[in-house]
This record gives sequence, C-alpha cells and structure tokens, in this order.
Amino acid sequence: MKVFAQNLAKLMPAGITLPPELIQTFDWMEDQGWLHIREGAAPEDHWLAFYPADYIGHPMASHVTFGGTALPFTDHWSTPDPTIDASIAEIGETSGDGGRVAIWLDDAGKQQFVHIGHDTLGIITDDPLVLLQFLAMGYPEPGALEDTTLTPLQATLEFHGASSSAELAEDEQPVAPSALQAFLKSRFALDMPATAHDLGIRNFPEYHSDTTDPFALWIAATTPEPTEAELAYELELMRTVESLNLDDADSSDVIMEKIGSLFSNKGTDQ
Repeated sequence: MKVFAQNLAKLMPAGITLPPELIQTFDWMEDQGWLHIREGAAPEDHWLAFYPADYIGHPMASHVTFGGTALPFTDHWSTPDPTIDASIAEIGETSGDGGRVAIWLDDAGKQQFVHIGHDTLGIITDDPLVLLQFLAMGYPEPGALEDTTLTPLQATLEFHGASSSAELAEDEQPVAPSALQAFLKSRFALDMPATAHDLGIRNFPEYHSDTTDPFALWIAATTPEPTEAELAYELELMRTVESLNLDDADSSDVIMEKIGSLFSNKGTDQ
C-alpha cells in the first residue's frame, strides 16, 4: 500500500476498510505521478487525479478525484453524532457542486459505495470493480448524472445543448480517462459499458423524495430536523445569494469573489 492509500485509510473510521481493488488502483495511479499534496501535507491534503497533469483543469475532463476528509459527516450538525460518523467515509469528489463518493456501512454491517450529492444521493454499488468502471467511464460529472441510461457522450451533448459531437468546439469534446481505462482492462479485465445503467446503477433519488434506496432512507431517518436558527440562517443565505444576481456563466471563483465582496461591504457598513 503506497502513500495515498495509507493516508486515506488513516481518515476512515474503524470498521471501514479500503477494498484491495481500490488499493491496487490507487497505487497504480500514484505510480503514474497523479498524486498531489496540498500545503500542509496532512492525510486529507493528499488527492489523486484521474488524468496526467496536462489534463488537470481541462473543461471537459471527467470531474473525479480521490481523496478523504478529516471532518466527520455530522460535523456541521448542531449536535454531531459519532455513531453516524462511524458509518461513513468519503473517498472522492464526483461533481463540481461538491458531490462525493463514500463508503457506507449499512445496517447489516456491509460496505456500500454511495453517492452524496448536492441534490441527490443513493447507493452506487457494493462492488468496488463496478464503482471503478462507473467512475472511469468518462461522464463529465458522475455525481451530477441525472439519467444513467445516457452514454458519457450523450451526457456531454446534453450539458452543451448539442445534438452531435460535430456541434462541439474543440475544448468541449469529452476527454475520457483512457489511461485509467486501459489499466482497469489489463489488471481486472474490465471493459467500459455503454451506460451506467448497464452496470445496474439506477438514477439517484432526490433528497426527501419517495424512494426505496436504503442509503437515502437511512439518511432521512438519521438526519435531525433543522432548528429554527438553522432555518433562519438558510433563509438569510438564500436571500444573500439571490441579491448577487449570479449568472450561469459565472465560475466558482467569480461566485466566491461576489460573496466575499458582499460580506466585506456588510462589515464596512456596520
């Protein structure tokens, strides 16, 4: 087990372990030079890219990175719950809006790979090889995939509002993680299916929707109702964001700059 896998394992609660297939894949990715370490070099500062350095930041590279967090799952709750924290370990980011892939210990003590997104959540699979196939297929944002019957190309075309790849500019063409796909084929004899649905992955339910997904039901049952103070904060935050007149074309950096400017001005006015 190389550096990245060791550090990710350190961030996991007791009882949750990295499957050998993930460790082998992480070690191979690290051997390719895809390990990056942020300033600080703590376990949570280590992350693995899905591509060689030349493709990092490419607008149509698949938004997937592996990495963990030192923050417990319920850290932001008014009353954190160590029992729940012991059942979830984040292992990667799968969408630009903060979607995560995590390992969840279900009520029977079985490890499941789950999606925790901005609007949706649910079980991906209990098979680490299926997880690797799904993440390596080349979807622009696996954690924001609304229809698992779409191919990665169809998802890209839908994102751009195009009907064929001929309508896409050069920097809008999808960039598949081909080196990783080749490794999965060589090491585990894994081919890439046409769609995530072909892997048995269903559309992820929205939060609080009527669903039979075990992880979504578990989250709904364990998450406490928000306090009046939390509801008031969320309302104020919504009003604040609405006042910024954000444009769909704004990058995340521009959005954060606008938010920072707003709060800076508020502090000046007081």
